[in-house]
Amino acid sequence: MPLPEPLTPATTRPSKPAQSIKSPHIGSTRQHVPQRVTGHPEMECGVGHWDKLLYGNHRFVVEVPDDGLGQNRRVVIPWRRQDQDPAGVEIIVVAAHSGTRVRNVIAEVATRESGTLVFQAVDGPGTYFVYYLPYAMLGKAHYPQAQYLPRRPAAAPDWAAAVVVSLWADSNGTRLPPAHAVRYEAASERDSFAPMNFTATAAELEQLQQEYAGEAFLIFAEDRLNPISMRHGLAAHWAINGPTGHFRGTAGPGEDYVVQLGVYALKDLDGVSVEVANGRCINTDGTDRLGKPLKKSLSIPAGTVKALFVIVPIPDDADGVVRAGITVRNDDGRTQHLAVSLDLRERTEATNDPRLLRRLAWLDSTIAQDAELVAPFTPVTLDGERRTLGILGRTLKLGDSGLPAQVTSTFTAGVTATDGPAVGLLAQAMTLETGTIDWAYGPIDYTVTGPARVSWTCQWTGLQGSKTVASLELAGTLDADGAVHFGLRLSARGTVDLPDVGLRLGLHEAAVPLAMGLGIPGGQRPAELDWVWNVASKNQDALWLGGAHAGLQLALRDKSYERPLNTNFYLEKPLLQPDSWGTGGVSLRTQDGIVTVKATSGPRALDSGHALDFDFRLLLTPFKPIEPGKHLVKRYFHEPADPQQIAEAGATVVNIHHATAPAPYINDPLLSEDKLRSYIAECHKHGLKAKVYNTVRELTFHSPELLPMLHLDHEVFSDGPGKGHIWLQEHAGDGYVSAWFAPNVDDIAVVTTGGSRLENFYVRSLAELSKGEDGIDGIYLDDIAFDRHTMLRVRKVLETACRERATDGPEIDLHSANQFTAHDGYASSANLYMEQLPYVDRLWLGEYFDYEGTDPDYWLVELSGIPFGLMGEMLENGGNPWRGMVFGMTGRAPRVDNRPLWDFWAKTGLEQMEMVGHWDPQAPVTTSHADILATTWTDGGKAVVALASWSEETVDVQLNFDAGSAHLASVDMDAPAIEGFQNAAHYKPGATITIEPNRGLLLTIGY
Repeated sequence: MPLPEPLTPATTRPSKPAQSIKSPHIGSTRQHVPQRVTGHPEMECGVGHWDKLLYGNHRFVVEVPDDGLGQNRRVVIPWRRQDQDPAGVEIIVVAAHSGTRVRNVIAEVATRESGTLVFQAVDGPGTYFVYYLPYAMLGKAHYPQAQYLPRRPAAAPDWAAAVVVSLWADSNGTRLPPAHAVRYEAASERDSFAPMNFTATAAELEQLQQEYAGEAFLIFAEDRLNPISMRHGLAAHWAINGPTGHFRGTAGPGEDYVVQLGVYALKDLDGVSVEVANGRCINTDGTDRLGKPLKKSLSIPAGTVKALFVIVPIPDDADGVVRAGITVRNDDGRTQHLAVSLDLRERTEATNDPRLLRRLAWLDSTIAQDAELVAPFTPVTLDGERRTLGILGRTLKLGDSGLPAQVTSTFTAGVTATDGPAVGLLAQAMTLETGTIDWAYGPIDYTVTGPARVSWTCQWTGLQGSKTVASLELAGTLDADGAVHFGLRLSARGTVDLPDVGLRLGLHEAAVPLAMGLGIPGGQRPAELDWVWNVASKNQDALWLGGAHAGLQLALRDKSYERPLNTNFYLEKPLLQPDSWGTGGVSLRTQDGIVTVKATSGPRALDSGHALDFDFRLLLTPFKPIEPGKHLVKRYFHEPADPQQIAEAGATVVNIHHATAPAPYINDPLLSEDKLRSYIAECHKHGLKAKVYNTVRELTFHSPELLPMLHLDHEVFSDGPGKGHIWLQEHAGDGYVSAWFAPNVDDIAVVTTGGSRLENFYVRSLAELSKGEDGIDGIYLDDIAFDRHTMLRVRKVLETACRERATDGPEIDLHSANQFTAHDGYASSANLYMEQLPYVDRLWLGEYFDYEGTDPDYWLVELSGIPFGLMGEMLENGGNPWRGMVFGMTGRAPRVDNRPLWDFWAKTGLEQMEMVGHWDPQAPVTTSHADILATTWTDGGKAVVALASWSEETVDVQLNFDAGSAHLASVDMDAPAIEGFQNAAHYKPGATITIEPNRGLLLTIGY
């Protein structure tokens, strides 16, 4: 789409005009032709064509005149570099006409400002290319680590010696005739250093500082099409033209116009604030991810640049000129001012172009910030005695303290409904133990925020004898999904020594046979556990205990909690060890039918000026009933192939992954919105749902907002070692964590940090993606960088879009590789993401999971999702199809050909039958061998039985039928031929069935 030329900010003194470069076309795959692009103080800039993996991303075009003065030439290259050691980087000179590399090259001088080269013009007069930043792509294909090539002298010794003699003989180099640098070129517009990444020279900086001596800082207005990236150098045209006092631009009605400012600190700056008349600065003001006002001040070290981004909202009915004033102030009262004048024009399609940075305003979006319900959850209830709170399938009874006295589940044993018998988890009320302090509890006061949330408070008074020595403020919140947050702020009056602070839970042993977390892979609960904090290497702060139809997760927190990074990046930003719990650990003991869990802090000394926050969260599981029929109806295809062929193959849902034609760039599918919507419309035409890969774990460098958000003091992007892909090194600088690289679409990403305003941006973008008849039907999450609060907002936005186009609810998938590894901090994925599972529809767990060497309890807890109200699928090596079927799981198509199984489902009507899993004690069919498990689909008169072996040997088994299914015991059984799964076989009633290790059968009875 067409864009106006970049605007030139007004200057405060007569000088040569500031130069600018057009930003690259977002998502463009067109071939560039050489073109003039301004942006270097001394010469024109443009884009050329060459193999950048061979020569690097940058070159200068040099002309050798036809003056008859010989081949040896001397040229000065004003490269104005950012890299720290120009003398150590290789230089490659190539003759343009023949393509010959010039071997006889000497770098006489190589500083950050310029280079002086002597080279042999082997083709005689004409054009030569000087490539001055060649690099090698090292490391893994999808996680590269680029390095500049080291300088390697290649000149012939006798030639080099002669040149050196000439240089020594004449320091001015007059014996060596000149060549002339005439043009800078980049390998693409996106790679170009023009105009923002050519650095000012020492002389230019000195002149600027002399002219503005006594100032604490200077401000430079820059067109929004030229994103500021350098933080440790000053752009050359800023130094030459000087700071700006006025900015003039052109805006459209209803637009969020972005004014971009660079603050150049001449001294260390603290307490920097930005005041905006008719706007706001997103660096210092806005709305946080929880919908609360955000305000902060900035610190800017001397000699560095901080980019500021001011949003000027343009009213829909604006006319003429919109004006705004910007004042930047530091803590000692020094100020700089910028007047902004925006001329109004008609709104056009170009107004919505993301290169104009209008989407930065989405960082402050408040969409879906409420306490309303989403399906299938029901309003939180509070009984007449105001002690028992009810939600879907679960109740929470509070004791006098405001802590849980009982947690009850009414989910059926098969987890398919919520009308089962009540199962109480707690054998005793939860307590906070504080040694010699006796606690008196005040009344419990409730606040109903909305149908999906009820909160309560309770004040505790701590006594030693008759003396009040401490107080505790309890704040609790129950959400409709089953999340219970507790904040316990413990304060002392005077000095109090506590032998320990411990949270104690006593659970019925029979109710919690399974466990996951704190170093325990999902499976059988151990009889004992002793665990201590080790956040540097272990992403562990939560323990889940329960069974298929009742359980709870305990997570230990305090007010300083921040989400760590995950999936390969945990060690870059681990958990923050809580001040309260972090000095202790967790113990688990089993005795007399009770499982006792105690989280302790160890000895603590409190004084009146110090409070400790003993926060924790409970998740009451399952979150919702599983829907086996619905699960089987939604058959996934993970490739945006031809929709008609996908539908003919039997799939009903398409997952559109990144690095594909409809969505090439990771986690910003709006950049290819037209292609994406066109493909989705074609899917809808053939009765398919279409979902897109989109999360916030990392962000593509194609997003125009990436460079601006890197200037938000690590709010959005996690701090880290930098490096990675060469583009990041040349444009993002340092202080980031490099992420995924997709070579097929030349996509580079940077790791985001959890808990930032990027979540507002993300939710707002989903509202755009999902609206309309050709909007997305859901999303595919590849791990999750945000918490359950944002997950709920995501669900609300997608449900709203589905209601508006009268379709059933959205589909949200969660994929995760096995994170129970050293580099991921030994965290089970299901435990790590349990807080988001209420709003997920399907699990894909995932690479590196072991489907062969793990037991059925591991499958149930770690892989299937069933104890949490979900069903899942398999990924690593296609999974184990026989074991998968007893949990309703298949492999990922088209990597796995599921068509034979899908055809079997259709022929047997499996999708309309009732599924009773082997985890249900009332399962109608069992086997005669403990290691051969059976899951049954029935409709009364007939049944399908999935058998799978966890035995290490081939075994012979017989089927056992309960009283309600006795009529099936006298009916012949068939194993229909299913390609890739089983050969046809027929069995008489009571027959022995042979099952091989790691394999199984699908049997039909009564068909």
